[in-house]
Amino acid sequence: MKLILVRHGRTIANVMGALDTAFPGNPLDEVGLAQAASLPGRLREAGHLEDISSLWVSPILRARQTIAPVEQATGLQAQICSGLREVLAGDLEMNTDAASIACYTDTTRAWMIGRLHARLPGSPEDGADTVGRFSAVVEQISQVAAPDATALLVAHGTVLRVWTALVAATAAGADPAWIANHPMTNTAFSVVMGDHEHGWRLEDWAEGTWRADDPAGRQR
Repeated sequence: MKLILVRHGRTIANVMGALDTAFPGNPLDEVGLAQAASLPGRLREAGHLEDISSLWVSPILRARQTIAPVEQATGLQAQICSGLREVLAGDLEMNTDAASIACYTDTTRAWMIGRLHARLPGSPEDGADTVGRFSAVVEQISQVAAPDATALLVAHGTVLRVWTALVAATAAGADPAWIANHPMTNTAFSVVMGDHEHGWRLEDWAEGTWRADDPAGRQR
């Protein structure tokens, strides 16, 4: 099956550089709303929209606002899954200072290259917990969907990189460390193919930033 992984639209916290990870989170700003409104058209242009058979979304407000235009375009209702929420910042929540940002970034990038036991201060999760709860949602999708189905998930930048780097990158020949250093922009989407039994393979990261069908495996 195909998974389309979408990062939410822009919020004021993105503009501020704030670690906004808790529920309910900031809403989309005007730019973010416009990004979300453009998502169905971009999915259609990429040949994905008509294939989508199910929608899945983080409970955080910005993700739910981002998926709303896709719900309208497809006539599908998204299933809300707490396992798709962002990596929790713990004691660093809403901080904008350089030390806090570095701590969050360095810890989650360590997860992406396999150092899963690192933990953010005050967070209830380490890397294994985080990838585990995201993978549980993906397993649920795989179990209920047909083998040729397409599911679209709207989640968050860091958790999408963590899961992709650890679960789907290597099988495609992508370097997890490269994924760690190339976040998706707001409402960008990536494509993963496979199933829970046989594994997952990254096909396209961030709308062509990396593609499995690139003969050189070029990472731009």
